[in-house]
Amino acid sequence: MDAFVELSGKQIRVNEGMEFSTFRLKGKKPGDKVEIHPICFIDGDDIIVDKKQLKNIKVIFEVLGEKEGRKIYSFKKKPKTGYKKGYGHRDSLTLLKVVNITKK
Repeated sequence: MDAFVELSGKQIRVNEGMEFSTFRLKGKKPGDKVEIHPICFIDGDDIIVDKKQLKNIKVIFEVLGEKEGRKIYSFKKKPKTGYKKGYGHRDSLTLLKVVNITKK
């Protein structure tokens, strides 16, 4: 059983036992459970995309912790004026584990 869920503006294909990271989920601490209804569900050869049927399906995640993503550097420069500016950015990520995919 696989499901597509939408987290932090991205769609991710998940299955039971899978661990992955996504952009930081505010207010979630390690050990918390998160329940989300999928946007698509795949069970063998059956594909469910009907919203009424998807309300009966839940994907349960466990928050494992938080980490920082890799650093992204950027640089600006204007020729002949001596103007240079460098800056970086690092995303905060939440580690999630799919505990269960339930279908009523």
